[in-house]
Amino acid sequence: MKTNKKEIYANHGIEYKAGKINAPIFGWIRPLLVDGNKKIGKGAYHYSTLPTTQVFHVVINEMSFDVKGTCPCSCVGCYATKGNYNFPSVIKSLAIKTILTREFLDFVERAIRAQIEADKIELLRIHASGDFINLDHALMFARIAKDYPNVKFWTYTKRKECEVCFDGIENANIVKSTINGYGFNFGHCDYIMSVYKYLISKGKKVHICFCGVEQAAGVEIKHCTNCKCCSECEYVLFLEHSTEYKAETDPLFMELVKLVMNQRYQ
Repeated sequence: MKTNKKEIYANHGIEYKAGKINAPIFGWIRPLLVDGNKKIGKGAYHYSTLPTTQVFHVVINEMSFDVKGTCPCSCVGCYATKGNYNFPSVIKSLAIKTILTREFLDFVERAIRAQIEADKIELLRIHASGDFINLDHALMFARIAKDYPNVKFWTYTKRKECEVCFDGIENANIVKSTINGYGFNFGHCDYIMSVYKYLISKGKKVHICFCGVEQAAGVEIKHCTNCKCCSECEYVLFLEHSTEYKAETDPLFMELVKLVMNQRYQ
């Protein structure tokens, strides 16, 4: 006999009805994992918290909160500070998850386990925005990954102490956010090409994300659901695209496109 979503959530001590779960403090909210976005595509779920070190003021159910972001630094060019991430509804949703993660980590773990089972999730990105708050947060996701070997997990972190939590878990991958001797794993065309060539020379497993070059390259858009390099590569590099920097106007853009199309790891 099939078990319905309400029963699956109940098995994890979570009340579920009409597509919502009953959370501490906030009451009925949407499930914590979000199914895709414009970049990662449907079928690849993600769990996100507030980015940067900024303090966000939010009002939730007539309660006021000042919520600090979960990242250890505030990176210039961070995509999670632009576009849709500035919508009040998005900030509010991320704030709820940030507060729950800081104050009710056991609930978060149970809710994520229930949703993986209820929605039959196969791909899960830990943090489309934000980072691990602390070691306990990382260990929580490591436990989940270990208990669901048929789900592919991947994440990026600037907290070095959290990387080792996933050692030996074959279905979980930590993509390094920093490159020794360089900096972060995103930037302008010249930076991305330089870092890529350096890592290849060191024999590293590295991939430049197709996001941002597909239209110029004339290829089908590769979402995370039909790429999966982030769940397998030690290093993944991202082309910055922002209000200040329009990648397609960079004189080196087409050279980067050629490199992306011919890179070693596809």
